[in-house]
Amino acid sequence: MTESTPKHFDDLHPRPQIDYMLRTTVQKNTALSGMADQKANILTATAFILLTVLVSQYNEMPDLASEIFVLLIFICLSIIFSLISLFPISKSNKLRRTNWLFFGDYHEKEYEDYTQHMLEIMESESLTYDTILLEIYQSGIVLKNKFKYIQWSYMALMTGFIVFLIMIFFNKIILS
Repeated sequence: MTESTPKHFDDLHPRPQIDYMLRTTVQKNTALSGMADQKANILTATAFILLTVLVSQYNEMPDLASEIFVLLIFICLSIIFSLISLFPISKSNKLRRTNWLFFGDYHEKEYEDYTQHMLEIMESESLTYDTILLEIYQSGIVLKNKFKYIQWSYMALMTGFIVFLIMIFFNKIILS
């Protein structure tokens, strides 16, 4: 194997509790990733609907043109952030080790090379645990990025509505 064999799992004795814990963590990360994608899809669809409605009404409400324009900018920011969260992330730069469980690391390898590495991993309890933990860690990094961009998307949308309402209040009530 090209990478050094981890020694920190050599004294670990496999137990069903460890396997259950790792399986549960992988399942939870997979569920969280699905939830993040679903939130981003809902945000994107909602923002596009708002964008469409506001653009169609833009010429019919000239007295709110500047307020609508500002809201449109924030809605576009929200769309951008939600779409970025949906981009597939091929690899985290935080950890540059080959992860043989991640398709982005093995999709260009020959089947024989992939099989050889997987057999080496499966023959060693230490390598098996290290590989699973690497997968969990890297999926956590990806989840962190997804939820960061989703949060920014929500913040852009919320900030846009707040600025929109403040502008209406200031321009229509205070300056009138």
